[in-house]
Amino acid sequence: MGDHDEFFAVLDESMDALQMVYREFQDKKPVMEIRLPEQRLYACPYKEYLKTLTPRDQRMLRQLYRAALKKNCMVVFVKDDERRTLNSTAVPISESTETA
Repeated sequence: MGDHDEFFAVLDESMDALQMVYREFQDKKPVMEIRLPEQRLYACPYKEYLKTLTPRDQRMLRQLYRAALKKNCMVVFVKDDERRTLNSTAVPISESTETA
């Protein structure tokens, strides 16, 4: 499986957890990160996460984050520590299906 396929497979496998954790911190509009290989999920404050990136990746995140907020999406990074890769995308925020 190629890196692109693996990236989307990880997103697909993590979607329920991503949505749940994002909703928990939604008021803070976090950047989400899935860290591989352990598949840990983090909700990170945007400004703090931005500081961890290279200048090129900072520019990319600024653009992606602004566009994502306008479309009711969250920004998700998949960081693979073994392969030393970092990929990102915007994912629609689902409406909560929980009942009170």
